Amino acid sequence: MRFQNTLMVAIAFLLGASLAFSQTLDSTGSYGQTTGATTSYGKTPDTTQVGGMPAARARRTSVPVDGIRMPPTPATSPISPLSMTMTAAPVHLSPGDLLDIGVFDTPELSGRVRVNSEGAITLPLIGALKVGGLTPEQVLDLISRRLKDGDFMLDPQVSVFVDEYANQAVYVVGEVARPGPYPLMGSHRLLDFISAAGGLTPVASKAVVVKSAADPDQPRTVQLSSSDKDANPELAAGDTVVVAPAGIVYCLGEVRRPGGFILSGEKGLTVVEAVALAEGTTPTASLSKARLIRTTPQGREEIPINLKNILKSQTADLKLQADDIVFIPGSKAKDALVGAQAMLPAAAAATIYRVP
Repeated sequence: MRFQNTLMVAIAFLLGASLAFSQTLDSTGSYGQTTGATTSYGKTPDTTQVGGMPAARARRTSVPVDGIRMPPTPATSPISPLSMTMTAAPVHLSPGDLLDIGVFDTPELSGRVRVNSEGAITLPLIGALKVGGLTPEQVLDLISRRLKDGDFMLDPQVSVFVDEYANQAVYVVGEVARPGPYPLMGSHRLLDFISAAGGLTPVASKAVVVKSAADPDQPRTVQLSSSDKDANPELAAGDTVVVAPAGIVYCLGEVRRPGGFILSGEKGLTVVEAVALAEGTTPTASLSKARLIRTTPQGREEIPINLKNILKSQTADLKLQADDIVFIPGSKAKDALVGAQAMLPAAAAATIYRVP
């Protein structure tokens, strides 16, 4: 009888422990996963699980790997414009570049070497090699040829990889969103670097100056608005792109929208076009007493404009220059006496508009 009682107590203890273990599994999740399928104990299997968790949750959370929680992989990663648009021109080596040269099955001839200030490298058995101005492919052929000509190897298998480009950068300065140096990892054109710099600012000129490192005394001006193929030239390491601010002309006085207007195109603006951009004159404007205030090396000068005759095609329309001020007074006599000095504060405070 005592033995039976002891046996019943032991069975009850085991049943209680099993029930507690099952409840623990229910609160902690799945257990006993197998590769290729999800097998859960103490929990109803979910046919939409990914890696032991619901698919919707698996996409949002990181997955532990060997006890280490890995960060979630972003859906998309930013891609530099310079890595998207490649052209055919090769990238040449220059002093400071670090090369990783490998010769198959010959570790004595392999290693990393930096191009010196004279554009040369030194390798075992071969000696000094002039590599400045060469492409990595040309350096590979040069090393292979030297190993063959020196009877060091019959058929050398050589690899050349550029670990670091020391001077492969193009400088973009002026009216761009992010001015600074941009690495020339590959070959790219002018618009690639302007795009990498965040594009032009609202007051940027469409005439861009490119200063070549090979010939800095001969800068060239490129019109970005042009459809000519020369408007997007190939750039080399050390080149500088200067984006200057565009010129502005001002139309003030008795106009409906006084302000400054950017000279964005090659054509420029005339007096009538500036007045049109200012949405025309008011009913009280004195068209025959308009004036053009222009800054010259000798100082500011006032040029009378008979806007009424220009609109009637009796007088030629004047071409405006950067910083010109077109002032249209009112019909009152005191408005016609306003001089150039009085217009300067108004021009400085004027709203700037980009010409569409």
